[in-house]
Amino acid sequence: MLRIGRPPAREAMPRCASHLLWMGGMAAAVTVALTIAVVPSSISGPGAAPPCEYWVGPAGSDAQPGTSEAPWATLEHASEAVPDAGCTVWFRDGLYAGAHDIERRFTAATTFRAENPYRAVFEHSATVIHIDGARHVVLEGFEIRHSGPSATGYVVIVDQGDGLWAEDITLRDNIIHDSYDNDLLKVHNGVQHVVIENNLLFNQGPREQHMDINGVSDVLIQDNIFFNDYAASGRALEPDAKHFIVVKDSGGDSDGVLGAQRISIRRNVLLNWQGGREAFVKVGNDGKPYFEAETVDVVNNLMIGNSATRANTAFGVAGARDVTFAHNTVVGDLPSSEYAFELTTKGMNPTNEDVVFVNNIWSDPTGTMGEFSDGATSQTVGLVLSNNGYWNGGSPIPPGDLVSPLVDDPAPVVGDPLLGAHQGVALPNWNGTTFPSGSSSIREEFVRLVE
Repeated sequence: MLRIGRPPAREAMPRCASHLLWMGGMAAAVTVALTIAVVPSSISGPGAAPPCEYWVGPAGSDAQPGTSEAPWATLEHASEAVPDAGCTVWFRDGLYAGAHDIERRFTAATTFRAENPYRAVFEHSATVIHIDGARHVVLEGFEIRHSGPSATGYVVIVDQGDGLWAEDITLRDNIIHDSYDNDLLKVHNGVQHVVIENNLLFNQGPREQHMDINGVSDVLIQDNIFFNDYAASGRALEPDAKHFIVVKDSGGDSDGVLGAQRISIRRNVLLNWQGGREAFVKVGNDGKPYFEAETVDVVNNLMIGNSATRANTAFGVAGARDVTFAHNTVVGDLPSSEYAFELTTKGMNPTNEDVVFVNNIWSDPTGTMGEFSDGATSQTVGLVLSNNGYWNGGSPIPPGDLVSPLVDDPAPVVGDPLLGAHQGVALPNWNGTTFPSGSSSIREEFVRLVE
């Protein structure tokens, strides 16, 4: 085993179905124990305050009081007019065209929620939703998209406004898709305390990402589904589309944050790669002369190789430190340069420090696993590879330029985890009313894919 930079991460969190129990050197059983959050129901009784609720509808007017009978018309107006009292603003079914900005710094969490999940649709020919220096905002249950091929900008951006960081922002249970120009979601410029959970993201713009987590701190990305299917949206492939998730810092300390810090990526499903020679998840990317990210945990994710499009690798690091990749499952025929990971430096990057790979499964049942890892030993110090499972369809486990499983892992487990190849997995394309599988929610699709 190589030098241990820090103890292997063993988080006290439930395992999702993407992780297996290995016994006696072979896969003995699969743990299908999805973590499902249980939210206590509201308790009402004599003397309880009535709920603080307002309404927005496509046929409404911002001159109205925002009641159910006389709703407002726009998200931007609702964010300025709603009382700062922990209210919920409900959005009726329909199309909300144009730009939607939220700049209000609430003192209590204020929720903007679709009345029926994914039936309230935000659409624009430029950036659709801009959360600009806002605070305590929850966006939940929307479909958010560009309007067509001529659209520019982002689909959603969380940003700094008037010198104030956006903070305490939650994006939950949204379908964010089809950028024709840039990222689907960018969180950058000193933003802090962001939760991105239970969303479905697909089809970013050329040379861009699903998520660009850039120069920010304390971001939790969990229980989301990432995939691409450009043909289903009537689009040609984007052959140079980049990562599903990138964590980096392009701007240095000009925003008060140097390097993305304390980023947790857990319990996500990533599949159907359609893009360039990039990684599903990349930590550091821009060749800056500082650590672009530090204290990044990539834990308990499921990465499925079900596409014929060639990637570079499942996971990459370039100019980062204190990175943990643990309890993840990478499975399927994943045509790539390196099946598992690539650790390099770019440009002026410092040497990577303390990157840990522990308790993961890498399984290609087709026996076509490419080189295991890539990178130079001079570019990473404190690398740990320990207690992982490996399967290459009965063919030899391939070595790697940086580390080789059967040489550098002191406790390798070689055996068939019985996970299959997954080329025929049904993709979670939303058609406006349901998914092809018949389910009606992102969570149901998440459970289906994991099972």
